[in-house]
Amino acid sequence: MADPTPPPKRVRITSPRRDARRRGERRSDAVELTEQTGLGEVYLTALLRAQLRLALAVLLGVGGLLFALPALFLLNPAVARASVGPVPLSWVVVGVVVYPVVYAAARLHVRQSERIERDFTDLMNRQQ
Repeated sequence: MADPTPPPKRVRITSPRRDARRRGERRSDAVELTEQTGLGEVYLTALLRAQLRLALAVLLGVGGLLFALPALFLLNPAVARASVGPVPLSWVVVGVVVYPVVYAAARLHVRQSERIERDFTDLMNRQQ
C-alpha cells in the first residue's frame, strides 16, 4: 500500500485585532448618579429643577389666591360688609374656606412630586 499521508498540521486561528482595546462595560446611569460624576450631576439637576418648578407653581397658585382675597375685600366693600349670620364673610373665607384649598394644594404637590421621583427612578432602572 501507499504511504499514509501525514495528518494536516494544526492551524491556530486568531483575530487580526488581538491587541485592540476591548470595549469597556457600559456604566449604568444609577452608578453615574451615586458616584457623582458629571452625567449623574446632570440627572440630579434635572430632577431638582422639575421639583422646583412644581413647588413654585403650587406656591404661586396658592399664594396668588391668598393675596387676592384681601384685594377682593378691599376693592369691593359690599363683599367686605357681607356676613354669614353674625360672622363677617371675610372671616368665614379666611378662617374656613382657605384651609381645604391649602390642603388640596399640598396633596397635589405631594402626588406630583412622587410622580416626578417615580419617573426619575424608572428612567434610572431602564438605563441599567
